[in-house]
Amino acid sequence: MATTPADRLDGLTPAGRGATTAETHADDFASKLSREADIVIGVYLILIGTGAILGNGRVLWLSYRCRARLRPVEMFVVSLAVADVGLSLVGHPFAAASSLMGRWSFGSAGCTWYGFVVFFLGIASIASMTLMSIMRFMIVYKRYPGQYPTRRASCVLVTAAWLYGLFWACAPLAGWSQYQPEPYGLSCSVDWGGFSSDAGGSSFIICMLLFCTAVPVVIMVTSYAAIFVIYRQAQKGVVLNLQVNATFGGKRQRTERKLTLIALAVCGGFLLAWLPYAVVGLWASVAGVDAVPLALASAAPLFAKSNSLWNPIIYLGMNERFRSE
Repeated sequence: MATTPADRLDGLTPAGRGATTAETHADDFASKLSREADIVIGVYLILIGTGAILGNGRVLWLSYRCRARLRPVEMFVVSLAVADVGLSLVGHPFAAASSLMGRWSFGSAGCTWYGFVVFFLGIASIASMTLMSIMRFMIVYKRYPGQYPTRRASCVLVTAAWLYGLFWACAPLAGWSQYQPEPYGLSCSVDWGGFSSDAGGSSFIICMLLFCTAVPVVIMVTSYAAIFVIYRQAQKGVVLNLQVNATFGGKRQRTERKLTLIALAVCGGFLLAWLPYAVVGLWASVAGVDAVPLALASAAPLFAKSNSLWNPIIYLGMNERFRSE
């Protein structure tokens, strides 16, 4: 149901934390976009979700077929594919159906469920990529050309990443902030407007941006920058650990570089997709949700959701073993 421009984003900021009533959400659940825009968004989400399920499903199938030859660092690829499939199966259908119907159609409980699932899978993916970048650095700098870290160690790190995402996703359920409709009314997320409404909401937004965005980004950028420096030094014969030797030869070195490029492409694609949404969220938190243009408030999360389709393209396009299978 379309509203006038003056009504856009009105009433989004809650009066307090905790559970919200149907009356509070009555207007927030209505689309603030035109009917044509609603349909376009619904079709877009259907296409993204279908492509992500097919692409990431293919990655998971090939990983299963090659499970005996999977390198421990590739366990993070499997983790990201599982998260993308989960988002496409239990996240996109809610938003797509709501877009086609012109309003969020699953009530407050459905809003909380959708926000929880998307936030949980998103943070688990960020944590997985952060740990993957650290492992790539450790392999290139510390362990190369020795043995890979054990698969058990990789599984422990992947489990830790998912538990990290679960912790942050459960925080709003426990009363530290809450899940609210997005400004355009067709999906739900963490309560960005809570930054200015109460101390709990502001502390959650600050901690989330710090530990779920800033710190992971710094770690990833630092890790890959250090790897780049190491490779440059190796070309000049400075780093002895990276010199081709009789045991492993140049093949291992080329493999390590390809794996690093894949990991870098995955992390870079994720940051490209989600950082605009984080910036828009920060803008809404500091200036208020009314200060964010509606077009930008709707485009940022929609663009972020496309990341689930990028990853299988990267895996299948850059991994020679997957392509040969």
